[in-house]
Amino acid sequence: MLFRSGGINKRAGQGEVADIFASSTDSIDDIAGRRLLAAAPLIVGASRIALGVRANEAAPDISSVEKFKAAMLAAKSLSRGDPAGGGTAGNILVALFEKLGILEAVAAKSILRVGGYKVMTEVAEGRADFGLTQSTEIVAVAGVKIGALLPEDLQVVTRYSIAQGSKAPNAANAARFVAHVGAAEGRAAFSRAGFSPA
Repeated sequence: MLFRSGGINKRAGQGEVADIFASSTDSIDDIAGRRLLAAAPLIVGASRIALGVRANEAAPDISSVEKFKAAMLAAKSLSRGDPAGGGTAGNILVALFEKLGILEAVAAKSILRVGGYKVMTEVAEGRADFGLTQSTEIVAVAGVKIGALLPEDLQVVTRYSIAQGSKAPNAANAARFVAHVGAAEGRAAFSRAGFSPA
């Protein structure tokens, strides 16, 4: 069994057993503190907030804070994570729009969806000019691409790790899997999935 982001810490705290834990590094560090890992976690990469567009279209220029703000105000429609859904990017973006003083204007043209996959489906199917979510969630959707990362002054980086559980029912297989992820082939797979080096 694989435990991944979501209710991972709650489930682990309730005594559920997993071969592999995969989640944000902060989440995995919490699990490590409960002595539920067989070895030190492996950081697999980092996800950044990005702007996704249809594969055959150019992205708006968001290379600076002012250009990002202008692109948000100029858009006819955009998709983003619904903050009520609890996703990382959705809540980050609300705080960012508030900071820039454009939350009300952006909210009026936003299509809110729970999950980055659904956010980018709105773009792929033409209902949104672009979508904003984690870089790793953009590449999972056919017909869209990462147009640009948010400028560094606005960027939020989420690091992800995996680790073998200390009570892994399939310990040998779990150990081999973690070793594979840490090797060149595994690193390349995470890079193709939109992760950047952590």
